[in-house]
Amino acid sequence: MTELLRTEAATKIFGGLVAVDSVDLRLEEGQILGLIGPNGAGKTTLFNLITGFDPATSGEVYFKGERITHLSQPEIVSRGMCRTFQILRIFRNLTVLDNVLIGMHTRSRGSVLDALLHTPSAMAEEKRMREKAMHYLELLGLAEHARDIASSLSYGDQRRVEVARALAAEPDLLLLDEPAAGMNLAEARSLTAFIEWIRTELGKTILLIEHNMRVVMPIADHVVVLSQGKKIFEGTPDEVQGSTEVIEAYLGEAYIRQMKRRAAHA
Repeated sequence: MTELLRTEAATKIFGGLVAVDSVDLRLEEGQILGLIGPNGAGKTTLFNLITGFDPATSGEVYFKGERITHLSQPEIVSRGMCRTFQILRIFRNLTVLDNVLIGMHTRSRGSVLDALLHTPSAMAEEKRMREKAMHYLELLGLAEHARDIASSLSYGDQRRVEVARALAAEPDLLLLDEPAAGMNLAEARSLTAFIEWIRTELGKTILLIEHNMRVVMPIADHVVVLSQGKKIFEGTPDEVQGSTEVIEAYLGEAYIRQMKRRAAHA
């Protein structure tokens, strides 16, 4: 398989805090890679380094074989990478369609002058973008809400709008930052199926941050576990779920000792 993304000793230090500590990560085309860990593990900070929202203190990031470590966020998006956020970031007072159109402007072929003058080429480009935006809304089951104000949708559908906007940028790599945050169990299960659908039907490679292992484990090909900024384990979902290091990172050593004592006296 072809390597799409790689980090080498990616590190981010804020003052005296090492938020991400020499993390190596590799993602191949067509995969879903799960990045998990307890709260404060450094998952979102690593996302920020990869996507250009924060500069790395040291280490390297490569995308499609190109070093992108010090590129800006718009430059990285233009190369085919797009993300969502842990805290929902949609334009709540705009329509669902307008939210998706905003995502498409990173790939627009028209110039600012054409848009201002409403030239035939600008009008044709606008028509093309609207048709493609509606296509993504139809794929995600949101077409009937195209004219609705985004804030009127359910939380789960607002999450889908954010994903539709990211997909509208036509990325080769989609990064999802805790997309199940704030969802109930039924919504989280629906989301898991939805992410798998994006991979199988749209052919997208996905890097998925998720605190909820019920979302990651059924669909991930490979899982990387962070704790206190460090990679403590990686492997298949089955290997990760059977790892004592991972269980301790999530539940704590005291909990593990308590469970062992109970088992010994059972």
